[in-house]
Amino acid sequence: MFDVQIEHSVQATDQVAWDYLAGEHPFASYRWYCWGETVLAEQRPIYVILHHGGAPVARATLWLKKQEPLPIRSPLARRLMNTLLRHRPLLMCESPLALTTGLILPDPPLQEQALQTLAQVALEQAQRHRASFLAFPYLERHQAQQAGWPAAFGSTGFSDPGTRLNITWSSFDDYVKSLDKKVRKHYRRTNRRAAERGIVVNRHEQVTRLDEALTLIDNVYRRHASPPNPIIKRVLEHADMVASTWLTAEIGDQLVGCELMLGDGDTRFLAALGLDYGVKYVYFKLGYQDIRCAIEQGVQVLRGGGSAYELKTSWGFELENNNHVVFAGNGPLFRWIGRWAAGRDV
Repeated sequence: MFDVQIEHSVQATDQVAWDYLAGEHPFASYRWYCWGETVLAEQRPIYVILHHGGAPVARATLWLKKQEPLPIRSPLARRLMNTLLRHRPLLMCESPLALTTGLILPDPPLQEQALQTLAQVALEQAQRHRASFLAFPYLERHQAQQAGWPAAFGSTGFSDPGTRLNITWSSFDDYVKSLDKKVRKHYRRTNRRAAERGIVVNRHEQVTRLDEALTLIDNVYRRHASPPNPIIKRVLEHADMVASTWLTAEIGDQLVGCELMLGDGDTRFLAALGLDYGVKYVYFKLGYQDIRCAIEQGVQVLRGGGSAYELKTSWGFELENNNHVVFAGNGPLFRWIGRWAAGRDV
């Protein structure tokens, strides 16, 4: 029914056809994948593209990974998985560096058969490359439950869903007016206190003060006991390959905070937060400036990641529903581990 094309570089595909299939999907464009391949130079992509009637109709972008900051709450399960990945890599279907699915399907009546075909080809690639698991993360519930997944797959949810701000305001002033009275008061107080401390947030088209920024980013990893992102430096070095804005918080010549806004199409997400925890109000100042920047750039959706849910909700962010994963273990041992992990609070 489908002609199957497998490539290992986006540049081996036709750019027009790639972007046609990407459509309005965020973080799916040819430009985004060129950047992703540059940053993830040590990871091997496997692109499975289905053609029907001579036109591309479906795609699964797979990445072979030997290390991954997995969203697993149990320390025991996390240690076990990290050890396994060093010997048997993980094959994940995702858009590079965006915490977004790399699965694109056609509408019915081709949808179910396309999903079944992509999943089966992905299983074959997992076996060929001796992957431990094949995973389709960042799915919405209905995607994880839709018809077409082969019997070898199971599904589960994971903690810490992302957040998103749907931008409907024509100006930042309009946004502030839409906030709850208590939040508006917080915004004014934060601005006043930040000004008293001499905190100024600046925007840049390219990343500046890289080494200092990496130190601040490491502060955030340590504060939240999170595994450091091993490729964050490459993300920052090559950020200008895609739509990006670098925000820095400074007191005179001292860098006290930073954050990177990255995007594709009309969607942006926040990354590389760095903070000097000895200086108050930097996080709030950066957060409000992120929203101002997105509004002024005509962005439609700003994704804010997980954590700090109460604060982000007060700013107008909503929880995303893309915290479901469909997966299959490659071989009896990994199928058993997968069933065990799915039955725990991961």
